Amino acid sequence: MVETEDYRISFFRPTTHRARLNRNLTVKLFIAWAVAIFGFQILLRIIEKPVPEEGLISFSAAWEKIETGAAEITDYQAAARPIVQVLGKSSLKDSEYEALKDALGWIVAQLMPDDELNELQKEVIHLNLLRNQITSLKDDGYIKSKEVVGLKAGSALGLENGSLLALLLPLGLDNDMAHVSPENKMKVSGILSTYMIHNRSFLTDTILLGFPFHYFYTAVFLLIFFIGLCWFYCYRTDRVHARLNFTEQTT
Repeated sequence: MVETEDYRISFFRPTTHRARLNRNLTVKLFIAWAVAIFGFQILLRIIEKPVPEEGLISFSAAWEKIETGAAEITDYQAAARPIVQVLGKSSLKDSEYEALKDALGWIVAQLMPDDELNELQKEVIHLNLLRNQITSLKDDGYIKSKEVVGLKAGSALGLENGSLLALLLPLGLDNDMAHVSPENKMKVSGILSTYMIHNRSFLTDTILLGFPFHYFYTAVFLLIFFIGLCWFYCYRTDRVHARLNFTEQTT
C-alpha cells in the first residue's frame, strides 16, 4: 500500500471544522460588503425622482411665452441665462452646442436696438476670428475683444459684469445672431432638460459633515466599513483559533 498526502484545499468544500468556520465567516463578511455597496446603489435608484433645476423651471415658463409671442424683456433674459449655463458644460455634443449658440444669439438680438446689435455682431465676428488665430488665451487682443462682447451682451441679458455667466456668454454667441433656425429652436428645451434635470432623493439632499450624504457614504463610510470588516475578520479568526486550541508552527 502506497501512502499519499492530499494537500488540495477547497474553499467551497472544506474538510476541517476550522476551515468551515473560516469559509462561513468569509461568506458572511462578503455578503455584508456587497449589501453595503450594491444595496445602497439599488436603494438610490428606487427612491430617486427627477428634479429640475430652478433655472429650467424659469426657462420653461419664459420659453412658452416666447413661442406664443407674448414674451417681455424679462422673459427673454430668463430664457437666456440657463442656456448660457448649459453652454459652459464640456459634455455637450457639437450639435447641441451649435443649437444653443444659435438660440442664444437670437435671444440677445431680440433685446437690442438694431444699431447696437450691428456693433455687437461685428465684435462677435472679430472675437470668433481671433479665437481661431490665437495661440494663447492670454492674448491681449483676444481678452479685450472678449470683455467688450461680454459687457455689451451681458448688459442686454441683465447679467452682472464679471459674473460666471457673463464670462461664459461671449463664447456662446454665433456670427449670425439675427436669425435662429426652426430646427435648432425646437431642440433647445430638450437639450436643457437633458442637462438640468437630476435624479435626487433625501439621500442626495441630506448634508453630512459638509458633503451630500450619498457622496460621504461612498467616499468615506465604505472605506471605513471595509477596514472594519478586515479587523473583524482578524478578530474572529483569533477567537476561533483560541477556542480550537490552534497554534501556528514556526521554524
